Amino acid sequence: MPTKLPLTVEPHERETLFSFVSRMSALNGTDAIGFALDIGANLKRILTQDPDAIAIVATKSGLSDEQLAQLMSWTGDHAGDVRMRFRGELMVSRALRSPIVRGCPLCLRGMAAGQRVPLKQMVMQGNWLFRGVDVCLQHNHSLVPLWENSSPFNRDNIGARLQEILPKLMDGGFDQPLIQPSLYDFWLDRRLSDHQDGTWLADQSLFAAVTICRVLGAELRRAEGLEESKRAAKAAGFEAASGGPIAITKALEKLTDAGDGGQLVTRKALGYLYDVLNTHYRDDQSFDDFRGIVLEHVLRIWPLAVGDVVLGQEVKTRRVHSLGTAAKETGIGSRLLNDLLTEAGAFTKEDNRPNNRKTFDAVRFADLLQEIPTRVGPRAMSRAMGATLYELAALEADSVLTPRTKIKNILSPWRLTDGMKLVKDLEQSARILKADAAGWEPIQKAQKRLGITVSRVISAIQEGHLQAGKRPEVKDYGGIVLNVAEVERYGAILEEELPEGGLVSAAVFARSIGMRDRKTFQMLIEAGHIEATQTRNLKTGRDQWKMSSDQIAAFRKKYVTPTILAEETGRHRNTIRAAFWNRDIAPFQPDGIDLGPIYLRKEIEPIMGDLAENS
Repeated sequence: MPTKLPLTVEPHERETLFSFVSRMSALNGTDAIGFALDIGANLKRILTQDPDAIAIVATKSGLSDEQLAQLMSWTGDHAGDVRMRFRGELMVSRALRSPIVRGCPLCLRGMAAGQRVPLKQMVMQGNWLFRGVDVCLQHNHSLVPLWENSSPFNRDNIGARLQEILPKLMDGGFDQPLIQPSLYDFWLDRRLSDHQDGTWLADQSLFAAVTICRVLGAELRRAEGLEESKRAAKAAGFEAASGGPIAITKALEKLTDAGDGGQLVTRKALGYLYDVLNTHYRDDQSFDDFRGIVLEHVLRIWPLAVGDVVLGQEVKTRRVHSLGTAAKETGIGSRLLNDLLTEAGAFTKEDNRPNNRKTFDAVRFADLLQEIPTRVGPRAMSRAMGATLYELAALEADSVLTPRTKIKNILSPWRLTDGMKLVKDLEQSARILKADAAGWEPIQKAQKRLGITVSRVISAIQEGHLQAGKRPEVKDYGGIVLNVAEVERYGAILEEELPEGGLVSAAVFARSIGMRDRKTFQMLIEAGHIEATQTRNLKTGRDQWKMSSDQIAAFRKKYVTPTILAEETGRHRNTIRAAFWNRDIAPFQPDGIDLGPIYLRKEIEPIMGDLAENS
């Protein structure tokens, strides 16, 4: 006795196992329950996809291994308690199994039309099972609910359910207006039918991709104030997600755009998308790429502190501060901190965002935030240096020391390390004197005796023209003294070397424009980048570089430093440095050698207008 039944049907493209059993039953003049018993199986075992029961169906129907594999592929195989494998893709079971069974009424009616036994021809397609599919591309008709049954046995008994709805189906009771398929619909159909995908989503899990398209698109439409539409949401989400990380990030920026140049920094801005990645599928690795893109966006705009946990990841480095979080961490009032950060280039003067949305680069301004609480007032600065308030004022006036801010209401503008570095540099070249040694005077008195700036006196010490001494009984800067007789001799040399209209020491000029490393300035001269004249001091026998007024004018025409720009614009050097950084303006570095804060004037032209407007 042959094992194959005399009457069999051929599987249709995309047909499910349950649909095939229904058609075999109708062909053999019985229902599915009776058919299963007749072939030695049990319908419940078939519908629960028992391997032995399915093997009996395959044998009695004469199915080849390939045909059976296709039926199972479009039906979905169990791959764990809540997972199924469908068309080679792993997904949650509820994406394929629902009490509501959908289909295309035009497809089904077309199959049944003119048939004596309609159920023999009516095929339920496997793509209709997948919740991500919304439309029949053959007829441009929405998939509509055909029946609903909470019992899997009754739900999947296809023949019985089709028999119940057949009259309504043939009368057009399920018909809906035709619709225009979207790119999402065509993409999903190709992916299911032949695994073709020419988008970035090709390497992503289909279930994760469809879920993100739906959720991201819904949030984009919400942000744009558009009405809720599942199909439109999937199309909008696919347009973004199919483009990959850059396109997805741009979509996220739309969600978090505050409309005033800032970014919304709460979870509410991302809506349900955040819940999907952080809660519903937090442990699902197929969402990791999407989670990583959202995480990177969040870290870039949210003021998250070290130790905060977001999207399952602990923050290792703070990347963003808000004015509010920075004020809390530093202990500085938000109004005062806002002024300091604005001066440094973190904000513009016109930035009126609320403190919690006024965000800035935490890494770039980390040193500033660490420094601000350590700044001191003039009394503390002078006391730490061992200088008088008058001496500190003189050092500031000659730009030997520069306060860290020009904001007038800042009571603590000084950085102690600046003053202590100056003291240390002077002490290194000074020789220790005996207590109460006679014939020595402080730098300020020597400056008055010479009639030059304090800056030039200090340059003379650093260049070896004057030998500094250190009184052991006087602390720090106040103990740095100069020999009166040597000062007077140096004054005579200056009178001889610098007649009216004469040359200026290149080292002194360099210091006046903020370039305190005389070796660096000398390298530029010797390399031919700066015009200068080499002279020999007849009394000391040393060669020196000096500059005429024309040579200085030529330098200023070609080069600038933050100090020069501060003089020309009235802007603080911190603001000027921030402008350089924002426009990616690099210092002048011939042959890649770092020569300090010197820039080509032609390259800083893009920021001149901004500096002038805000001066």
